[in-house]
Amino acid sequence: MELRDQVWRLAAMLLLVSPGPCAAATSRVPAPAVDPLEPAKAAIRVKDYDKAQQELERLTASGNVDAQYLLATLQLNALVRKPDPSRARALLEQAARRDHARAAFSLSALLATADPRDLEGANHWLDRARELGLDTAARSAARGTVPLEFRPALDLSDPRARLEALWLAAERGDLATIEALADKQSIETRDEFGRSAIDRAALAGQAHAIALLIRKGASIKVADQLGMTPLMLAAGSGRMEALDVLILAGAKLDAADQRGNTALMYAARSGDVGALERLLASGADVRQRNVQDWSALDFVRTADAGAAAELLQQHGAIALSRSNPGIRTPTSVQRSKAEQKDLYAAWPDIAVAATRADPTLLKQLLSRGANPNATTPDGTPVIVIAARAAAHQSVVALLAAGARPERADRQGDTALQAAARAGFAEVVSVLVANGVRPVARADGGDPVLIAAAKAGHGDVVRTLMSARPELDTRSAQGTTLLMVVARTADVDLARRILDAGATVDLADREDRTALWHAAQTGQVDMLKLLVQRGASVEPPDRNGLTPLAAAAADGRAAAVDLLLSSGARVDDRTRRGDTPLILAVSSGHTVVANRLLAARAERNAQNDFGDTALIVASRNGQADLVRCLLDANASPSLRNRQGAAAIDIAEARDFAAVVKILRGS
Repeated sequence: MELRDQVWRLAAMLLLVSPGPCAAATSRVPAPAVDPLEPAKAAIRVKDYDKAQQELERLTASGNVDAQYLLATLQLNALVRKPDPSRARALLEQAARRDHARAAFSLSALLATADPRDLEGANHWLDRARELGLDTAARSAARGTVPLEFRPALDLSDPRARLEALWLAAERGDLATIEALADKQSIETRDEFGRSAIDRAALAGQAHAIALLIRKGASIKVADQLGMTPLMLAAGSGRMEALDVLILAGAKLDAADQRGNTALMYAARSGDVGALERLLASGADVRQRNVQDWSALDFVRTADAGAAAELLQQHGAIALSRSNPGIRTPTSVQRSKAEQKDLYAAWPDIAVAATRADPTLLKQLLSRGANPNATTPDGTPVIVIAARAAAHQSVVALLAAGARPERADRQGDTALQAAARAGFAEVVSVLVANGVRPVARADGGDPVLIAAAKAGHGDVVRTLMSARPELDTRSAQGTTLLMVVARTADVDLARRILDAGATVDLADREDRTALWHAAQTGQVDMLKLLVQRGASVEPPDRNGLTPLAAAAADGRAAAVDLLLSSGARVDDRTRRGDTPLILAVSSGHTVVANRLLAARAERNAQNDFGDTALIVASRNGQADLVRCLLDANASPSLRNRQGAAAIDIAEARDFAAVVKILRGS
């Protein structure tokens, strides 16, 4: 299967368009022997979207058109930490202008469904997708769905894709997709943990989705493999509306899971007073206890929620346990991935206590001999648990009791690494104050400083720097802390890093320096600082893309101005022979193209395929850029390696406005 077909099958699973076959879009570069997207796609297959985004960002920055398209699909479907629809659209536009058929079709759909709708643009890119041989685009008119609205019942033909789409829609509360895809079979189908669409909606607290699924026949009485009903899942979700829908629909209030826990106990565990009030008012039995002889009050006491405990006591609840409060479960119950999301199954008491903001219970357990270096069943040290819970006072108590902060979980995260990546500045401060230093990970993952910087936690990076770490430490991709920060607007942090001795002109494995990264992201103030500190504006990356070319390709006009004024050469070529002007025109950046022309960029430079900036603009139907280049005396008579001049290409693509301008030249 071709690369674009593989990417398209993934896009179908992400609720874009149909997974049918397509002809490969035209490409100027032969397909590499090894798929460069495989690391990203492997991460997506296991739902590690953070890693997928990191890989795709790296490939996108190097100009990989398939990575641009796939990254846009992740953005549009909110599978990255900070979804950015405007950037997704820009990525699709870049890929579409480089003859990526799927990107052109997706961009057409995006424009057709935008608010306000851009039907002219939608039709333009739909035509482009058809020209590039995409049969999905050709079928769109035939099936009567122009202007390209997404119709799941039509667009998702693969049964598994439809089911995954329904489950995702249930989690997100996407009523339109549920309405389109929910039938008797899909509603009753359950995953490996025995959970159906309504279970997913309940766990996410999606009240309207729950109501719709009930109307379509979903059962609220069937439990998952652990005996958990939708009511139990909703009780722990913190969403009262979801709980109300299930109660009004007749959900059994006192049903118990395999451990004897009822919905009331789940609500008590979360400390949700509103949920407790609603369940009690509806008749939930406050006296019921589980197989371990724990009452709802025992659960809420471990959550340190005074108001919830008081409410339960007012209704006659008493603590039934004879030992320290804590959540215990039968060791015979197998802990699954689904269970991990619901309760701290099989955790030792000290691990549960370590998650609390108030360290009183933890200190009591430690004083009675609890092991500060205990682990959960999956091997996570208690101090890592406390760090992940942002429980800095618990971290203090554990360190005082002899916890070893260098111990890591099975993923290689220590307490410092977990807290730094999550941005828990108070926990990081405690650990650094107790002598914990940011050292390289044993498994080769991102060093603590780089992980914190990538996550955007500048305050954490500043705290870590007080421990005097090695600032030129690199990630597996050769990235340094300065390179990561150079892509942001945090000039003060970059200045501190340089003042502390970081090397300004180191390059990563793609031969990109901190200045290159600042140029590509358009961080002008960062560029000024780096130039002042002696950073070179010339070094290209492995693809021959200079900082100026990277800024031009991404339309960073202010960065282009600064680089030109700092002595950057205007006509340096990439490995494919593209100049910054050709790259700017290829991406449709008129302002940048004008700046480069004003700096005396070579108007008639031809890349390895013989294309000039004028030929590229004509191929893309960019009338404004065609006029701009002709005004700058670009030659319309030059031909590329296929023997085509600008007007030949414009005529072949029916770009009437471009043809008119070229004929008038």
